[in-house]
Amino acid sequence: MTEIFKPNLDNNHEKSSEETESNIYGKERFSPEKAREHVESLVNDFKEHYASLGYEEVPPVQITSGIDPTVRFIGSHISVFKPYLAEDRVPSPGVYMRQDCLRTRNAKKLLDDNYFPNWGSYFSSIGALSAPERLREVCDETFDFLENKLFIKPENILTRISSSDRDLMDAVKPYGEDKMEVDSRKPEYYRHKIGMQGIGGRNFNIALKDPNSEEFSDIGNIIILEDEQKRLGIEIALGTSTILKQLYGLDHVQDCNPVIGLENIENQTIRRKFEDAIITSTALYREGSRPFGQHNTNRILKQYVRSLSYFRAKSGFSIDQLQQIISTFESREFQSSAEILSSETIVEFVKAFENELFAKKDITDDEKKIIEALKLFNN
Repeated sequence: MTEIFKPNLDNNHEKSSEETESNIYGKERFSPEKAREHVESLVNDFKEHYASLGYEEVPPVQITSGIDPTVRFIGSHISVFKPYLAEDRVPSPGVYMRQDCLRTRNAKKLLDDNYFPNWGSYFSSIGALSAPERLREVCDETFDFLENKLFIKPENILTRISSSDRDLMDAVKPYGEDKMEVDSRKPEYYRHKIGMQGIGGRNFNIALKDPNSEEFSDIGNIIILEDEQKRLGIEIALGTSTILKQLYGLDHVQDCNPVIGLENIENQTIRRKFEDAIITSTALYREGSRPFGQHNTNRILKQYVRSLSYFRAKSGFSIDQLQQIISTFESREFQSSAEILSSETIVEFVKAFENELFAKKDITDDEKKIIEALKLFNN
């Protein structure tokens, strides 16, 4: 028997007693309906902070823009900043931006029931690029943002750094040597590749204390970008979802752009992958990608959209319920009007895929898993 769970499409969520208690950051968990508001508030705080320091804002690009030929999708704001590095013209104090991103590390394991996705494919990054001589100033500005804009106490901030990077060590020491975690990770953890020939990065990571334990989790990093001859710039890279997960004690980064209606699914692996597939499919559909054709971006979208059949079957959702959930998510997350919703188009593809699937003679292992799940659900 497959596991069938009753979907909850009621948007009224009562807080548990645990959720109403303030944590070490003085925060209470927010409801799914308030998630977007908190993301935008954090983004605005970031923008205000760096604008006040004289940084110039750079507009975001579409995830599928293709402005960076080294990647299929925009996975970081560094893709937008690359021209400043290539032309050795990083301004002082610098530039900043908010960029929606997509990293498809979950795509190949969507139907692997033993793989739990700790990260969502879709997220918003906030970052800045500063002039190469401003390492100490960048550190000051970043820690000032965390401590005085987000009101995070210094004892709840940890830096993870390599002893081989003496310049970074010296820059971080003023913020507390007792809060430096040195050489705790593999060497590659402290190195960055950005897809530019001859240019790489050395970084230290910034971590915040988990509200419910003594552990610390990374929320971003500061990176020296350089070639063989000299520094080219200093990058600040922060994740909105990683920051909010720590500050509010969320269960998963995807709680920052939740898909309401999936919270009653008891199997958390299925739930989080189902969310990821809905979020990613919707984001890419809105940019004009479609799950057909030979282009790499379309083939990846097809993986996410096809997985919706598997997850709806494993969770006991009808096609109509799936469409309602996607529609509700898109309306809230992207502030969409009914005229431009992608949910109907996505679900029409799911229907067509399922019809074709049962008529196929030669099927892949993944298709076999989807068929088995659908048969159990329909029975």
